[in-house]
Amino acid sequence: MSIRTWLGVFALTTLSACTTTSATGGGAAATVQSASQAVSTDSSITFHNSSNWAIMRIHLSPVSQSTWGPDQLGSSVLSTGGSFTLHGVPCDSYDLKLVDQDGDECILNAVNICAENSGWDIDNNDLLSCQAFTRNQH
Repeated sequence: MSIRTWLGVFALTTLSACTTTSATGGGAAATVQSASQAVSTDSSITFHNSSNWAIMRIHLSPVSQSTWGPDQLGSSVLSTGGSFTLHGVPCDSYDLKLVDQDGDECILNAVNICAENSGWDIDNNDLLSCQAFTRNQH
């Protein structure tokens, strides 16, 4: 299934193996920062930035929460052509927020993530469409 099915934005591709290239020129990976305990159904998600804009922040929040979780990139930046992998994402339904170098936000609601290794390719058309959709919703 693709995220395009939900909103007409990012292509979601199941990966047979997650590999990380770079978010800032070197390898980049992180474990989801949350209070949840890791279990065997945890997922890994690789974000690949094919857009012309650097992604400055990635936030995940379980749909049951009204506030955004911490910036998963931390001090890293997901540069054009770079990839960033989150490991240990607990099985849940999440809202996802990406913020690009211009401060524009892309918000996806109720993305189900459970026991899978996924890759999200972010390209210009998808990022701009998502940002326009987000602006119209708020």
